[in-house]
Parts: sequence; C-alpha cells; structure tokens
Amino acid sequence: MVLNFAEHGVEIREAFLTPKEVELVTSEVSLDSEAIRSGGIRNLEKKFASIGALATKREILDVVQDTLGAPGQLVRAIFFDKTPEKNWFVSWHQDRTVTLNRKASLPGWGPWTVKDDVCHVQPPSAVLDRMVTIRLHVDPADESNGCLWVIPSSHCYGILRQEEIEQAVERSTAVPCPVKAGDALLMRPHILHASRKSAGQEHRRVVHLEFSDYILPAGIYWA
Repeated sequence: MVLNFAEHGVEIREAFLTPKEVELVTSEVSLDSEAIRSGGIRNLEKKFASIGALATKREILDVVQDTLGAPGQLVRAIFFDKTPEKNWFVSWHQDRTVTLNRKASLPGWGPWTVKDDVCHVQPPSAVLDRMVTIRLHVDPADESNGCLWVIPSSHCYGILRQEEIEQAVERSTAVPCPVKAGDALLMRPHILHASRKSAGQEHRRVVHLEFSDYILPAGIYWA
C-alpha cells in the first residue's frame, strides 16, 4: 500500500536525511549519554547540536509548511532507541497530549498532568489536526525490529477512548511502515499506531519531531 499523507495521515519519504546527517546523529546521540541520563529523552534540540540542526533544516520546515499549509514551529523533540537490552512493545494508541508552559483554563483542554515539571494536556482534536510528526530514522526498521504499524486515515476518527481504539483496530487493516536509514515517516499524531518488540540485535533509533502551526492563547507557550 502506497501511503499518502493527505489521504491517509501518514507517508514515508525516502532518503530524507543525508548519510552525513545520519552519521552525526548516531555519533552524538545515545541513551547512555549524560545529557539523556540526567535530563531524559525529551527536548533533544536543546541537548544535541545534530538534533538542533535537523529541527531547523530547511527541507524539514518546507515539509511542515506543505503538510500544514502554513509555517509551523517545533513543539516537541524525543529520541527512541530499541536495543536487545532496552526493548519494548507499544500497544495501539494515539499521540494526543501536548506540553505547555503552564496550566490554564482552556475550554476543551484536559485532563492535565505534570511530568518532569512539564505540563502535559490533551487538547481538542482541532489542535492535533494542526500538527505533524516527523520521525527521522537513523537505522533501518522493518517488521523484525519494531517498525511502526499504522491504521491509515484513522486520525479522521477524532480522539478515541480505549474501547473505541480496540474496536477500530478489530475492524481495520493495519499496515507496516518499513524504512531505511535516512528515511522520514510523516504522520498525524492522533493516527492509530503501534510497534512490536525488536527481534534483532541492532539499534532502532528514531528522532521524533512534532511541529504545529496552532496559535495558542496569549501567555501560553509550547513547553
């Protein structure tokens, strides 16, 4: 199945990163690095020069503008790395929370939680519709080592409760998204997606960048 972002909410862009960019990330970013051990896997663009460069790369910003229809800004940067020692299964879900600088009374926003001193909140689906996630793969990922699985066009269902997610998965056909090192996977954050444990012995590293052109109320900022 050829996935198209406009129709399916997900798309693979091949050879999106240069071999040099892949090398810079793999040489600098590691779950064992002091920056991640002390500060976690989030806000990568502030911890690593290679990620900061990618987050402002002209080609990436152009893709953001093309998919959203307007210039967007980086609102979250995360790093994932599946290895034989650090391996996990991710059940079917939607990425439906955002991080803001403070809690506020915003109609339709909630529930609110605080993790690592950062406010997390579930916004209305209209906010998620103004976001695009770009997953930059610095290692190959296929069905054997934990590539992403998606249900195309499921972002159109809106925000789902857990039982609704289970029902949607049962009646839908899941599609794997195998990628090569340097490929990018574009997706709506609230598309239904999952991943299996890796059965391989190599890394499966992903730089996960979220962008949005949604205008927040005065005094509220993306964390």
